[in-house]
Amino acid sequence: MAEELEGSGVTVNSIHPATYMPTAMSRRSGMEVVDTLEKGVAATRRLVDAPELAEITGRYFDGEKEARASEEAYDPDYRRRLRELTRKMAAGV
Repeated sequence: MAEELEGSGVTVNSIHPATYMPTAMSRRSGMEVVDTLEKGVAATRRLVDAPELAEITGRYFDGEKEARASEEAYDPDYRRRLRELTRKMAAGV
């Protein structure tokens, strides 16, 4: 999506804010809490609000640090298929 919106002034990034925060989903699954909700919120807010990230797009963040995503994220064919499937699901097809 970052490539599609290039030059529009909109930035698109992905984030894994924290690990097993105390959310309803984690509690229902029986996962043991690893990180605080505050840690996840801080990482997400940083990506949204930090002036130094205002022009950064098409990146992946693990918490507050830029990281390398899964290899599929860099495969153009995989990304195309994921985009097509996502659009079909959004359209209810």
